[in-house]
Amino acid sequence: MKNLELKELGVQEMNANEMTNVNGGGPLSDILVNTLFVALGGVSILVNNTVSFVGYTVNSLLSFIKS
Repeated sequence: MKNLELKELGVQEMNANEMTNVNGGGPLSDILVNTLFVALGGVSILVNNTVSFVGYTVNSLLSFIKS
């Protein structure tokens, strides 16, 4: 198997700071992404709690109707 020399193809090595800048990373994007994850996590908890409450309410009503 041949080794592929990327330098011959014009590929340049980059350090971690250069990759962060090229990929659009940085402190501002980290803050925005983390805020989005926290907000979506809160919405997920709210939806799960609402669905659970509705389920318990329906079960209570059905058991009341049966008796």
